[in-house]
Amino acid sequence: DLVVKVQDMEFPCHRAVLASTPYFKVMFSSDFTERRSKVVQLHEIDSDGFSKILDFLYTGEIRISKDDVHNILQAAHMLQIDKITEYCRAFIKENYDLSNCLSAMRLSDLYGFSDLREQARKDTLSNFSEVSQSEEFLTLSGQELLDLLTDKKLQVSGEENIVDAVIRWLDHDQENRRTAIVSIFQEIHLMSVRVSTLKKLEMHPVIQDSPECLAKVTAVKEKHLDGTSIGAELEEAKFRQRLGTSDDLVLLVGGGMITEGSMAMGDYYAAYTTPLQSVMCLDPDTEQYYHVTALPMHITGYMSVTSGERCLYVTGGRAHPFCVYDPGSVPLRQAFRYDFVTNCWTKLPDMPRGRAGHQSVVVDGKLFLVGGDTDDTSAFSMDRYDLKEEAWIEPPTLPEIASLDLT
Repeated sequence: DLVVKVQDMEFPCHRAVLASTPYFKVMFSSDFTERRSKVVQLHEIDSDGFSKILDFLYTGEIRISKDDVHNILQAAHMLQIDKITEYCRAFIKENYDLSNCLSAMRLSDLYGFSDLREQARKDTLSNFSEVSQSEEFLTLSGQELLDLLTDKKLQVSGEENIVDAVIRWLDHDQENRRTAIVSIFQEIHLMSVRVSTLKKLEMHPVIQDSPECLAKVTAVKEKHLDGTSIGAELEEAKFRQRLGTSDDLVLLVGGGMITEGSMAMGDYYAAYTTPLQSVMCLDPDTEQYYHVTALPMHITGYMSVTSGERCLYVTGGRAHPFCVYDPGSVPLRQAFRYDFVTNCWTKLPDMPRGRAGHQSVVVDGKLFLVGGDTDDTSAFSMDRYDLKEEAWIEPPTLPEIASLDLT
């Protein structure tokens, strides 16, 4: 006694059967035009989804597949059929994996499946590199992608994974997505991207058409190449680092430079008479070297270098030459601290005794110096510096040492 039209399809139905749903019950019992009409037009749902709903109303059974679960869920939600909505939620959860976690997250947002949404978002963020290779990833809106990139729980092995994902997403529809690239680009940690990747970005047509993006890429690339990106900017990049990436740095401090003339003369120790004040940093994530501010003075070698509380500590050493047995090669009492944020060295109070070839470590806010060659007779000794009080304090008694090779 009724025809329901959905899109271009017509479905002959019985009012009594349709009235078993809250949606049609209200329609047929209220003073709506459809109450007396022989034809009812439904909008905003798919005809295939409604066909499955209709089968359920007549038979009590419904077949759900990956291809039509969204359409069925959309129709069930509009018609307020909670049982089918729950069937769809169970189906999505049962067939859920990384290949469809984005669609699961979208549907969960639309229909209030909070537990499924939480799981899908967690898996997306934890497996971003794999998820970004799926076809679903290419269908994300600019805002959806931006929402993922700004989440602090996003986990990747390197920032290149983010760059590759963004470019893949962008290339899927360059014409309509170029307007979103500026805001998305702001969430890429360019300081953590390799120079080779930055060069590729410079050549991308959409980046070249965006003066703002191109300027950022070029500026960071040049800083990488000339080694000036250490200090505050590199520290900022580390503070913004993604989960899954390393915050380790390799530091090369001081030493001596070999000259061809000295080596030709066959003088081993003379070859090291040109001390280096330079300090270089290697970032394993970007595989790039950077120069930091040089040491305040020449230290040919035998100093000890350690780190703690986001600072670098250099203590002792010898001013000249490299030969330990040279009478003028007296162990130094100087100590310096390098701050990664300010890119500056600070001279600390002189050590209680000069040390060379010793070991150092920061523990519980204290800098400990142990062993090595000293400028007095207390070779088996320890010194301790309080980082907070900025003063050398009395160290504990050092147990008897069986060897000079302390580690």
